[in-house]
Amino acid sequence: MSNKATVIFLTFTLNSFASYCCAQNTPLLEYVAQYEASANGLAATATRSLSKIDESSYRLSNSLEASIAGQALANLEQASEFIIDGKLVVPLNYSYQISGVSRASHAIFFNWDTEVAISTEGDESWQLPLKEGVMDQLSYQVAIRQALIDNTEEETNFLFEVVDGDAIQMQEYRLVGEEIISTPLGELSTLKLERDRSASDERVTEIWLAIEWNFLITRIEQLNSSGLRISLELKSAVLDGNTVKGNN
Repeated sequence: MSNKATVIFLTFTLNSFASYCCAQNTPLLEYVAQYEASANGLAATATRSLSKIDESSYRLSNSLEASIAGQALANLEQASEFIIDGKLVVPLNYSYQISGVSRASHAIFFNWDTEVAISTEGDESWQLPLKEGVMDQLSYQVAIRQALIDNTEEETNFLFEVVDGDAIQMQEYRLVGEEIISTPLGELSTLKLERDRSASDERVTEIWLAIEWNFLITRIEQLNSSGLRISLELKSAVLDGNTVKGNN
């Protein structure tokens, strides 16, 4: 596989499941986390952060730089701004941009007054009908974390409608169970999730979330249809002013 194609897979892996950030009746905790990713000889560093804009609105952002032999090949910048309205996570706008050997951009503006989402990719633009619960590629992860914290033992499947280019698509994740994993920070107790796909889809996505650290993403592993395995692992993080540490 070419370096350009591998860079695209790395950025898609980051996009497939980003940082968790809130729960009903649980304050949103600001954080900054650093990750390292690898695939097909390429290395990437990623930073994910949650910041508070005002009393009810937040910004969740990701950035990633992929390199080979110390030379930068691509950069990803992704962000979602949203509000918490009672039990609802309500996205306001979303942006996604890749630069370097591969270039792509995507932006979404959610107009809840007119119930229309304006989705733009490059020179193309679409108007999509909005209804309660429709989200972007980052804000739906806020709702997953709500379900995990509020009702972990009973909720095992999470299904969401997500704006994806010119369409609204369903995404589903399944809770596998608890697992203690070894990380650069020490051993962490995690919940493991898997992305549910059709029987004909050979891709596999697995995610581990640190239970004792506000369900912060600890590891992602993805196997694509060509057999390429991509991994993303937490290297350091500060959550609500506290340095994330393992149990040993």
